Amino acid sequence: MPGIYRIVLQDICKRQRFWWRRVQFTFPLVINQPTYDLSVIMPAANPNLAEVALDEVTKFSLVLTPNPLQMATMTAIFDPEAIVEMILNTSPTSPSSGNPNAPGGRYTIGADNDYHTLRIDPPDMAYTAFMVGWGMPNPATDSANDKVPLIPPWGHNTIVDGICREIFAFAYGEDHPRTLYREKKYELGLQDLMMRKQFDPNYRSQLSLSESAIQST
Repeated sequence: MPGIYRIVLQDICKRQRFWWRRVQFTFPLVINQPTYDLSVIMPAANPNLAEVALDEVTKFSLVLTPNPLQMATMTAIFDPEAIVEMILNTSPTSPSSGNPNAPGGRYTIGADNDYHTLRIDPPDMAYTAFMVGWGMPNPATDSANDKVPLIPPWGHNTIVDGICREIFAFAYGEDHPRTLYREKKYELGLQDLMMRKQFDPNYRSQLSLSESAIQST
């Protein structure tokens, strides 16, 4: 059952990037330190992120001066040879102060054989880093507890329908009326989740961001 629950949870989360998956936090960089553990940094910045890992980073910048605000943008690196170069790099990176479009160095996630270690070119100063991204369920904990970190309360019935659909498909077959009935309810639940966006200008606000912790049904 935990395995089926996890499959359904992942399926719901990958169908649509809902507003409650967006994460935003700041953290200090240490001079000449190239790696940072996001699984520690994110919960420290916001306890509500304890069950979230990053699926995609949409903005990663360094604060050069707070007033007036000037930031340097970090560049994502995916090429294996460039990542090896980053791992071997010991030269500190110095963004051009005063240029808001200055490169702040390179970064990558996953180069250290996990999903949560951020690797950057070692900074020359103790900058404040600002990161925005999209969250996903934490692979290390999803099957070990009863929390549903990314699905709002009104979507918990959709999780149940998805689990029933998987069980009925295995027990009765894909084309059995019971399977097809749960499949229909599951898809309708997903459509309802996709419609209820918090920051859609064409849809009125339905929730406050002070939503309490979410537990599974």
